[in-house]
Order: sequence, then structure tokens, then C-alpha cells
Amino acid sequence: MLLADLQARVRIALTNTLVDQWTLFAPSSGTSRPSPRTISFHLGWALRGTIEGTWDVDAEYDRSGMVLESSVRLDEGTARAPHLIVHRRGRLGPEHNLLLVELSADAADSPGALDLGTAQAIQRRFGYRYGVLLDLRLAEHGTTARVAPHWQWTTLDDGPVTPHAEPVYADDVLAAITDRARGGDAW
Repeated sequence: MLLADLQARVRIALTNTLVDQWTLFAPSSGTSRPSPRTISFHLGWALRGTIEGTWDVDAEYDRSGMVLESSVRLDEGTARAPHLIVHRRGRLGPEHNLLLVELSADAADSPGALDLGTAQAIQRRFGYRYGVLLDLRLAEHGTTARVAPHWQWTTLDDGPVTPHAEPVYADDVLAAITDRARGGDAW
């Protein structure tokens, strides 16, 4: 699968997640912000419908208790599985590991949460063809949620394709998506 095709599929899955699960992102009294784990589950569910059936989509899949060296750990001193992967369960190598997704609701609120170098180390270790750091940049303004997703992509062969975070959507497209998610009729 080509990078542009995979990016389109992730963008579609993210759009569907934002629209179909808007209450997850919208502020409500007495509730906390969604965790990357929760968002990853919903994103993976939406991504599942865009990926060929030969691939498995898993949130925080733990490859049978993989032990990660400190150089490829994603949290400060704590090994944890990537937020979301597209792979073929039980098989190793780039032909069976398509995508590694690291996600943040808002990287500004969790310094060091998204690090391209660490994600690339995991990508290289397990041979994921593509990796993406996805920062939703979720913010609350009163009773309204604001989301401004940015991403950085990397390939196993060429390294960073987008060395700096780039918007997932053009401003007008994002406005239409969030209007639709809130119950507007932008589509």
C-alpha cells in the first residue's frame, strides 16, 4: 500500500471518528478528557473498515509480552505497546507490519508524549512500513470542543516524510467536519 493511500484511509477513519464519536471529544460537566487509549480504540474501529481484510487492526497490541529496550520505550522508563497498529497477527517483518500509530489528545498538555525519534525506533525494531504521530490538539472553549489534528509521517525506508507536524485537514474541511459532528448540516 502506498503512503498516500494509507494517509487517505487514516484521514477517513479520523473523520468518521470525529463525526460519529463527537460526544467523546465534546466537554461535559463532570467528565474528563478522552485518553489516547480510548481515542485509539475508536480510531482503530473506524480504520478497520477502510483496510483490506488481510490486515488486523489492534489498539495497544502487546505482541505476547514484548520487552522493549529503554531506547525504544514510548513512556518515561515504562514500556508500553503502541496506541494502534495495522499488522498481521503472529507474523513479523515489514510485509506483515503496515502501520504504527502514536496518538495524543493534545501533546501540549503532555510534554514528550509524541516523539518522532522514539516512534521511529519502535518502527525500525518491529519493521512497520509506516508510522504516524497523530496529535488531535483537542481543546475546550467553554462548552465547545475544538480539535485541530496534526500529524507527522515516517517510512521504514526513507525516515521522516513530514519532519514537522502538519494539519490533517485544510481549515474549511475541518470546519465542515466539526460542524457535521456537532449536528450541523455542512455536508
